[in-house]
Amino acid sequence: MQVASPLATPLLTISLLIAMSSSSTAKAVAPRQPVAPWPLALPPQDGNLRALAEAKGAGRFFSVWAKLATTNLAEVKPEAGEAGWTVFTISDEAWLDVVPQGPVDPLELDPVLQRLVVATQLVLGHLDLTVPSTTKTVGGRTLVLKIRPDGQLVANDVPVKMVTGEGKNQLCVLEKLLFIRPEDVEIGVERARGTST
Repeated sequence: MQVASPLATPLLTISLLIAMSSSSTAKAVAPRQPVAPWPLALPPQDGNLRALAEAKGAGRFFSVWAKLATTNLAEVKPEAGEAGWTVFTISDEAWLDVVPQGPVDPLELDPVLQRLVVATQLVLGHLDLTVPSTTKTVGGRTLVLKIRPDGQLVANDVPVKMVTGEGKNQLCVLEKLLFIRPEDVEIGVERARGTST
């Protein structure tokens, strides 16, 4: 049995219905990760660190970076690297597990995948790897750096297998790839073949 409230008037009922319906209306929400500007602003590569990375089996990222720098999806800005930079990537051997072997290599032929790789693996500015911190890649992805009790450096809970550097620039080789999904690579292969846009 319902008891009518003396305060329940037709006007109040209509006001409540309008308030209830307007609160459930979909509203635009800002994206969780900011989108980096186009073209992607990149610092110049450090030839010494690239040579060191290649000698240690982690040079693939640098060839992707060099390819991307020749496209209209990125531009090299010397001032972008004045404070240094850090790369978080995987070894060349690990890249072989990520990118299927075949006649087309999307890391060499697909600028969109190249941009995704560089945007998610390069951090501008000085980064102290001896203390926990949170930082952003040039593409706006968040990296949470921690030091485990055993002293192991981790990035987004992925162990860093090797750290090397040259001057103010650093290279961190991870156990597994961050932010790039198998579907991203598959689509990159299709674009490299010319079967997708």
